[in-house]
Amino acid sequence: MRTPRRATAAAALLPLLALCACVGGGPVAADPEDGPATADWATPDAIGHAPELPVQRISDVAPSRLADGLLPPTNRWFSGLVFGAEPQTVHPYPLAFRLTDSGFAFDLPEVVASADAILAPFDGGITVDAGATGAEVVRYDEVSVTIRLSDDDGAIGDLTLAEGWPVVAFTAARETALGIDKPLTAYGDDLWTTAADDVVYGLTAPGAGVDGGTVTIAAGSTAQWWPVPHGAAPEDWAAAIGDPVTGVETEYALTDEAALTRLTYEGTDRTIVVPFPGSGSDDGCTSGAYETAFGAAAACRATTLSWGVPRMRPAAGFDLPDSADLEGIRAQLAEDLAATLPTAADTYFGGKGLARLASLLLLARSLGDRPLEDEATALLERELGPWTDPDGCVLRAERCLAYDDRLHLVVGRAPSFGSEEGNDHHFHYGYFLFAATALAEARPGALERLTPAMDALAADIAGGAQDALPALRTFDAYRGHSWASGTAPFADGNNQESSSEAVAAWNGLALWAAVRGDDALRARAEWLLSAEAHAARSLWLEPDGLPAPYAHGIVSLTWGGKRDYATWFSPEPSAILGIQLLPVGPVGLQYLGQDPERVAANVAAAGGEAAFSGELGEYVLLYSALAGDEERARAAALVREWDPADLDDGLAASVAMAWLAAIGRD
Repeated sequence: MRTPRRATAAAALLPLLALCACVGGGPVAADPEDGPATADWATPDAIGHAPELPVQRISDVAPSRLADGLLPPTNRWFSGLVFGAEPQTVHPYPLAFRLTDSGFAFDLPEVVASADAILAPFDGGITVDAGATGAEVVRYDEVSVTIRLSDDDGAIGDLTLAEGWPVVAFTAARETALGIDKPLTAYGDDLWTTAADDVVYGLTAPGAGVDGGTVTIAAGSTAQWWPVPHGAAPEDWAAAIGDPVTGVETEYALTDEAALTRLTYEGTDRTIVVPFPGSGSDDGCTSGAYETAFGAAAACRATTLSWGVPRMRPAAGFDLPDSADLEGIRAQLAEDLAATLPTAADTYFGGKGLARLASLLLLARSLGDRPLEDEATALLERELGPWTDPDGCVLRAERCLAYDDRLHLVVGRAPSFGSEEGNDHHFHYGYFLFAATALAEARPGALERLTPAMDALAADIAGGAQDALPALRTFDAYRGHSWASGTAPFADGNNQESSSEAVAAWNGLALWAAVRGDDALRARAEWLLSAEAHAARSLWLEPDGLPAPYAHGIVSLTWGGKRDYATWFSPEPSAILGIQLLPVGPVGLQYLGQDPERVAANVAAAGGEAAFSGELGEYVLLYSALAGDEERARAAALVREWDPADLDDGLAASVAMAWLAAIGRD
């Protein structure tokens, strides 16, 4: 480890970007394509505080295939191309792609389902030999990536991939002979087809020479491959595909009712794009469809994708009805505060403990109990204090934050679930931001002390700076949800398990932006919050159209090319459902219970009341209360029987009681 030094504002951290830019989501009243009058479409601006942290390299991981000058792209759908001794398969939806020793291969994966998984594995496809001996990522954005193939003489050409673009594009840097491993059939001027695994692929390469399986492309010319959907004509697709896409601009906006997203596929005046299933943005898409692990994906002649999801607002404290047992909640709150232990030293369990204390503080405020609020505030200030010391990691090996200038991360010194490699940062830091907001509201004088560290955490997960942190590190604007793995060393792509902790992350970010008076950051956070909550329901908790023989109504691990009924830590059904439900807080009331019948079905599938005593079963019990009045009454009775000492470390019994009371208000 290098001797700690301070990172400067340029190299260390990082303006909080206020990107007001968009993609697509579920059907809403507003029309994001036209840009509603109440939407403010904009592009990113750097704003905010640039704190200084000690520079320390916590991990030995480094990029293996990344051009000089680019920030390491952790937590991306394509991170597996950059990290590791060998590149991984990646999933530029709806395709699968991999680098080979001398070129590349791509596939439209066949969907294979089992009782516990829905897979779309790479299985052959088309292999292209470019005579390459090296490959590296030379450009990327939130949705697309460009890879340069090279040999001893230098660059051979560039490959561009993008989510939502069913095309693999190669642009030659010099005259290049590409060897195709499947026979080519001439189909028209500059158009050929080939087939693999019952899929027909089109190839358009203007001016190319074809000799057997070799396609020779002049310098500056392009070759583009795509899978032809059943029933579609290759010549129609060739006419619809212009120059290759060179990048994707992400924009977002907010209306009173919707969070809107727009993706613009740049570099061409015409192409074909594929909305992610469930986005509600495929009206008028008539160029065929693909069967994928996430459902049917329609193909559209367009250079933009636009959609919207219902807008969610951040929430901190419960709105308790007068009819609630307020004295009972107050008594339990006093017990919970008295039983509070020192929080953990890492960013995950430490963050959960801090958020629990913040929830107790906010609950005391909702009850109007100033002595309990003061007690909770003092505890939270004591526990959060070490994390806000800019020199903390110079002085100690835990409860502190540093800047890793190799991976370009803000990271806790004590590793937690691979956090030193970029894993789960949004889960962890959302807890901190929620806690810091509660403390800043209770003790306004603490805001100045909190700001450097908390701004750094906010910037790490959702901000960015050209020379310090990537923009929108964890969030996939095309799919509308985050990725949790930093380096994604998996053939199935990147993944995310806890959709609810991702929602909580953006809720914490929005609350922190509000207390900082940063309207632009708050708008970004509300866009992220709204998109993530929509995805939590549509992909994890309430997905539609799951193929047989998949035997479950939920998905607990979403991958680039797979959907799993599993967790990283437990096979128990209570844990598989429960990890989608924590932490307990008022923001969950906005989206978890919108379909009471699905709530009841999910609880029953996890084992019903038997699940309440399983791992993370306390969260399943509280979720069950969203199914109806009878279920809420039953949950309230069972909560009264709890031993608070047995609860998950992020939950307090008084907060559970407040959750149930707040449901009753609705």
